[in-house]
Amino acid sequence: LDQNQLALRLRVVGESVQQAISKIQLPGLPLFKLPFFDDDPFGAITALNHVYAGTMARTLSQVLCHPIDTVKTRMQVKDPTKKLRKWRRKVVKKAFEVGPIDIDNWFFKGPSDLFRGVWGAILGTIPNAMLYFIAYEATKKKLENKLPPGPVHVASATVGTVAASIVRVPADTLKHRVQAYMHRDVFEALKVVLQTEGIAGLYRGFWPTLMRDVPEIAIQFAVYENLRAFVKEKRKVEKLTTPEHLLLGAAAGAAAATCTMPLDLVKTRQQCGVSQGIHKIVLAVMAESGPAGLLAGLGPRVFHVSLMSAVFFGLFEYCKLIMKPDRSPSDKLYLPKIWNKRRDHIWKRQFVYTE
Repeated sequence: LDQNQLALRLRVVGESVQQAISKIQLPGLPLFKLPFFDDDPFGAITALNHVYAGTMARTLSQVLCHPIDTVKTRMQVKDPTKKLRKWRRKVVKKAFEVGPIDIDNWFFKGPSDLFRGVWGAILGTIPNAMLYFIAYEATKKKLENKLPPGPVHVASATVGTVAASIVRVPADTLKHRVQAYMHRDVFEALKVVLQTEGIAGLYRGFWPTLMRDVPEIAIQFAVYENLRAFVKEKRKVEKLTTPEHLLLGAAAGAAAATCTMPLDLVKTRQQCGVSQGIHKIVLAVMAESGPAGLLAGLGPRVFHVSLMSAVFFGLFEYCKLIMKPDRSPSDKLYLPKIWNKRRDHIWKRQFVYTE
């Protein structure tokens, strides 16, 4: 199918689905309109391709970066199990030397240990990434003719993050408990949480998650935009190279991760069983370890955010290219196109919620 035929079919499908929805719409409620399927079928193709590409890229990048998230989680847990206490001792005891520096050996039990809970990440990431990008694209479509591009991105990313949290928070709760050796796998964790705490147990850490993610998006965006403007002015160019954007995005992500680190710590502790509120956890950490205790796991998280941004960017661009309707199957220049292209900004491709 060429792009015109695909657009026509997409519009027909959208109209059929919308008619079906209107027949079951409850009286008195506003009519639900299906996102993307409107008078602009070509825009719908682009939006849907971005949803699919974003979902695939997010899932793959989450799996690849999962070991770093595991290390961060294990550094933040308040009441570690016997296995986790042993792991914490061994990573220091089996540290390896790089010149005068001793580096903790996170891999002493092999790679599979750091991939504990990865099925929770996969099963959770697919639906929550889909929700995020659907909400992002739908919000962007509503606002793009009313606001400048920057505020549109921040607003769209915020709506997407809130929508995705419906699935994301329960998935995170199960994943973190498996990473911390509290359960054998995510299915056992789900069974135990539902039996002992009910549905509410799956949503532990919901508010700290939102309180962390929404400011993080704004901080990331503000730092990136200022760095981008500074580099463009110094180099006297209109568009920067892809590597330059990735470095600026990594720096912005590191700044945002550092600023929101205390809430990330609170979120992880609540999801791993601590039943105290946010302020009580903060006060308890301050009493135990001082202000530095609120930054537990900062190194792995900054590394995770920076690496995740770069990996997601590459995968998102690649998935977008291979799904482009009018792209030649014989074109093998995917990576050079991604790497060499000069861009004005890379907001959606890089600033996506992190774990």
